[in-house]
Amino acid sequence: MVLPPTLSVALDIDPRSFEVDRTTPQPSISITVTSHTAHPITIFIWPHVFNLSLSQKRDNFTCLDITSNTWLFLPVTAGPKRPGFKLEQGSYDEKYIYTLEPETPMIFKGDFGLARRIDDDIHTLIPGHRYRLSIREGEAVSWWRWGRKDDIIPPVGQPQALDKADGDPLVLQVEGPVEFSVE
Repeated sequence: MVLPPTLSVALDIDPRSFEVDRTTPQPSISITVTSHTAHPITIFIWPHVFNLSLSQKRDNFTCLDITSNTWLFLPVTAGPKRPGFKLEQGSYDEKYIYTLEPETPMIFKGDFGLARRIDDDIHTLIPGHRYRLSIREGEAVSWWRWGRKDDIIPPVGQPQALDKADGDPLVLQVEGPVEFSVE
């Protein structure tokens, strides 16, 4: 019997110290994920932390203002409502499907959106403060399958609904938070 994979993740922000304004280059956020199993798996990331353009607007992260010992309220949306997802090569949804090779890190990277929230008191980072950003406890990948993307996604003209996963959700093993400061 093959054991289900485990996924370890590491969070990073680059640079770790930055100004909060709309004129300086925006810092980046990245999540490195490694699948610990002997076989490749394919994951669907749309509703999960790896979809950085969406997850930074939802409740996938927590952020503590270390200086004032207060939590920032991060969610600004529950996410867009959309029709069901479909598996098909070349479809719009294909960009949310990734193969994780065994013990091979994959990096998901995007702009650190929190650094641009400067007009709303609740969501604002404060110059001179230090922060701790974490992936929310219990974050998991709910849809995954054994095999590579090219073997799982049907060809053009044969779309399939995103149906059952090959196992229970894969709870992320997070290696810890990342701390950053605002100048």
